[in-house]
Amino acid sequence: MDRHTIVEGTEADHPACAELWTRAVAHRDGTAPDPVVRARAERRLLHTPRLLLLLRTPALDGYTLTRLPTGGERTAHLTHLAVAPALQGTGWGRRLMDTTLARVAAHADSLTLEVLHANTAGRALYESTGWYPVGESSFPESGIPNIVYRKDL
Repeated sequence: MDRHTIVEGTEADHPACAELWTRAVAHRDGTAPDPVVRARAERRLLHTPRLLLLLRTPALDGYTLTRLPTGGERTAHLTHLAVAPALQGTGWGRRLMDTTLARVAAHADSLTLEVLHANTAGRALYESTGWYPVGESSFPESGIPNIVYRKDL
């Protein structure tokens, strides 16, 4: 029996989310955890309005952070999708994504996200769940180029 649940997060969860994001990025990139990456995650977690969903066992094993639309816009932006390295490839990232999409549909008609060119596992997940590339951009904090994806809800 799997004890994982997906629940809405609060501001009290921000430190654990930033830590998980830092570990997941380091695992993806094959590097040591970087305090600069953690600081960026902490700043993004402060955006409002937002939807923060957590994957818990009760430990934090994953999360999504979505910036909800404002001012009449109908496009949300998936800022983070992180799953603990031990759970990657087990389907929990897809379940977390599906739950996020269902919850965001009440606020938006579409969703965008940005992903590194080299993040082939992430790109495969997004494309297998109906996301499609719509252009290229650069992450504002680092200037690293990325691919912009969109999903219509």
